[in-house]
Amino acid sequence: MALAATTILSDTVGGDRSLARLLPVVASARTDVENGIIPLERDFLEFLSILSSLPLEIGDDGLDLAALRSGSTGLQALVALFVANLVAMGLGAWVSHRRAPPIPDEIRGPDGDPIVTDEQVQLGKKVFQANGLMNFGSVLGNGSYFGVDLTADALELKAEFMREYYARERGGESFEALADDERAVVAERVERELDADAPDGSIARYSAAEVSAHERIRERYVDRYHDGSPERGIPSEFVDSADHAERLADFACWTAWMAHTNRPGSDHSYTNDWPYVPATGNRPTGQVLVWSTISVVLLIAGGGFGVWAYHAFDFAEPTTELVDVPSPDAVSVTPTQYAAAWYVPVAGALFVAQTLVGALLAHYYVERTGFYRIGEALGVDVVSLLPFSVGRAWHVNLGILWITTLWLGGGLFLPGLFTDRDPPWQAAGATALLGALVLATVGAFAGVWLGTRGKLGSPEDGERWWWLGSEGLEYLEVGRVWKLALLGAFAGWTGLVLRGVRQLDEPATGLGHFMTYAGGSIALMFAASMLYTPETNMAVTEFWRWWVVHMWVEGVFEFFVTAVISAALVSMDLIEKGDAENAILFEVFAIMGAGIVGVSHHYWWVGLPDFWVPLGTTFSTLELVPLVFVLYRSLGEYRSLKAQGESFPYTLPLLFILGSSVWNFVGGGVLGFFINLPVINYYEHGTYLTVAHAHTSLFGAFGLLALGLGTYILRVIAPEAAWDPTWFRGAFWLTNVGLVIMSVASLLPLGFVQLRTAYRDGYAAARSLEFYEQDHVQTLLWARTLGDTPMILGALAFTVGAIRHLRAARRHSATGA
Repeated sequence: MALAATTILSDTVGGDRSLARLLPVVASARTDVENGIIPLERDFLEFLSILSSLPLEIGDDGLDLAALRSGSTGLQALVALFVANLVAMGLGAWVSHRRAPPIPDEIRGPDGDPIVTDEQVQLGKKVFQANGLMNFGSVLGNGSYFGVDLTADALELKAEFMREYYARERGGESFEALADDERAVVAERVERELDADAPDGSIARYSAAEVSAHERIRERYVDRYHDGSPERGIPSEFVDSADHAERLADFACWTAWMAHTNRPGSDHSYTNDWPYVPATGNRPTGQVLVWSTISVVLLIAGGGFGVWAYHAFDFAEPTTELVDVPSPDAVSVTPTQYAAAWYVPVAGALFVAQTLVGALLAHYYVERTGFYRIGEALGVDVVSLLPFSVGRAWHVNLGILWITTLWLGGGLFLPGLFTDRDPPWQAAGATALLGALVLATVGAFAGVWLGTRGKLGSPEDGERWWWLGSEGLEYLEVGRVWKLALLGAFAGWTGLVLRGVRQLDEPATGLGHFMTYAGGSIALMFAASMLYTPETNMAVTEFWRWWVVHMWVEGVFEFFVTAVISAALVSMDLIEKGDAENAILFEVFAIMGAGIVGVSHHYWWVGLPDFWVPLGTTFSTLELVPLVFVLYRSLGEYRSLKAQGESFPYTLPLLFILGSSVWNFVGGGVLGFFINLPVINYYEHGTYLTVAHAHTSLFGAFGLLALGLGTYILRVIAPEAAWDPTWFRGAFWLTNVGLVIMSVASLLPLGFVQLRTAYRDGYAAARSLEFYEQDHVQTLLWARTLGDTPMILGALAFTVGAIRHLRAARRHSATGA
């Protein structure tokens, strides 16, 4: 592995000695990781040494990037950094696979009888995924928050049932009925038995109390997931058979087993003693506390270094003088740009659908058996027809799809602003790509509904559920066939954009090429979702799942945002093309340097090796630094916007871009840093604080940018006489007000209440039905409606406005007027 990685890097950097110095770092990484050594200080100094040897010129006004950008060195350095990140993560994948929590061949009771086998655990994992339970509850803290976290639930029940077993052994009716001294003895015995070392071989052992607890958990899961639990929003036969419900319990108990069983050679469990269940002795480890302190120091140092670096590089600010921007009617629109404009109303329709499904999901929290009793009036079982798990899968994927659709349309549209001609068949290709995306979306969403309802067979019948239905993994739910189709669409888009960009006669580090690299990287990261199967260990599956999701959100999405904003500013004549390319190069270096390996903070509690704790803490802290750059640039863009006055034709698109930058800093930066402090994340992981972070980051940062891009497209193609900014101004303010209300009145306060409960009573209590049924929690859940309503209205305003302006553009194009 190390040899292959070295060869890849050597081929990439060619004869550049300064970049080739990366090779010893990578070559030594494997040895250091295997020995349990994390030489962060040495590696960081080596990285700075590498950067210091790049041919940057220092002038009186700061550092000059021109030499770096104009030659091949900048591209080589960028590629080398990207490949180095992938090599580091590749080594991490190899080590993580080797050290993943084992599934014992058998777990036996004290008399030697088998209690559970690895085949039963594996089948339970498939039942978990096939029934969409990651979008109902969660496992290892990852998934949805409507149901329980299976890991915490099984661990809490196991400790409770073991205590009851020993209480009855002592003649008590229950654990609570024992005298204080007897309760202390029983509690200590249960904690000692659960704090056991991993087995040497493939056979694990249960005590008699653990055997009893495991059987009772099976009974509980059959009653809950097969017989049905309306108060939890679980319809009858949600899991199609009692046997499958028992296998689900076996899978949950295995995740609980790795949460309380010590990793070999360690004094804590495979999950770093997560979740916090006081009865089992699980509490934050020493390194969690130490690295939380270090992260604060890194934040201060990294922020200061980032501000210095941004000013040291002589970046031009967007102009604050009035510029003479041609009227949109004077812009020549190509056939490809007209074809790309059709992406906007399609994305708007998906946006409306997402907000409506989101409102339904929010309501399920307060009425788990229906929707404002409409189902009862119509004689329809709403929960059975559209279970929370299906709705949530649709909601999450609709959000990704409508944002991506607008970005794809923007990528096809923007190159035409810098050239008056299209490559042959380019418009037809853009139209065909949109049709393929629509078909793949319809097929994928139908597959999710059919698969989670058991219409495509059970895990014992084969893998139709996996290929055509739902893989059952949050954010990557859709069946493998549909994912392959989407991957093909991404590849086709990259090819189309590259055809357009090649007409610009620009270097490989030019603006159009950067946009192509960013879009192609989205496809490249998505390909990692093909690297697991239904049989893959859950810890390893989580490794690859977060590889895709995090590297999208914290890596290539940020890359794309930077490229698109820069292209838009150049097209509006607010910044010079060369200055925009300099800014992109610098910010991409910062993003690549922090964002990719920053995925590590998702690996702390899922059973992956300990070295991810310091790596995840370090790099997830540094992820805030490039977001400071984005915010700083947005302030300059705001000053530029104010300077242009009301006559500036692109005020609304730029307003969306500014809003995106602010929310990116608030949601991705401030909230992201807060919940990624290890000691906070230990208790917070999988609570409503994560929901607040997700909504303010995904919609606030990337959604608003997508809406701004769509508005810009329509502003260019719509005739001046037909332009009506009311629709898009309304969409901007309605969605922003909705997001503020949703976050401040519901998500954040609910998250802090949940965090307090987790710290005081344990993680299982914070995710329990009893927690959600408290009066003050129900009030906070109802308050979500106050934010959902303007969000829905904003989505409708954008979509209606898009349709009206697209129709006007068609009439204008047809008449030539």
